[in-house]
Amino acid sequence: MRSMHIGVRVARQVRTAEHAIDQAMIEVCKLIQTSLEGRVEARLAAEVGQSALEDIVTGLNHLAKVRATVASGHAGLFEVAEVHDIGWRMEGMGETKTSASAAPAVFPIAA
Repeated sequence: MRSMHIGVRVARQVRTAEHAIDQAMIEVCKLIQTSLEGRVEARLAAEVGQSALEDIVTGLNHLAKVRATVASGHAGLFEVAEVHDIGWRMEGMGETKTSASAAPAVFPIAA
């Protein structure tokens, strides 16, 4: 096994990037929820802010696509590590994954 230090650095950064995207999606979801709650509390009609809400939901959809492409890239990096015998095993608790042959799961977003 060669280049263990490089493989571990890349593996850590992949996990960091994936978690950052998830956190961004969580924050956008909170924004949507807070905006909707605010509209209701202010007793505004449903049409008020609809265009802005659509823009924010579109942004969330873009984040979901970024998430899917990063997950796909993660799978591609795993294959590179395997083919080139690059070590990457990380210490600590791992994350449950789908099978290596399965395509990354993408959560559909309905707007």
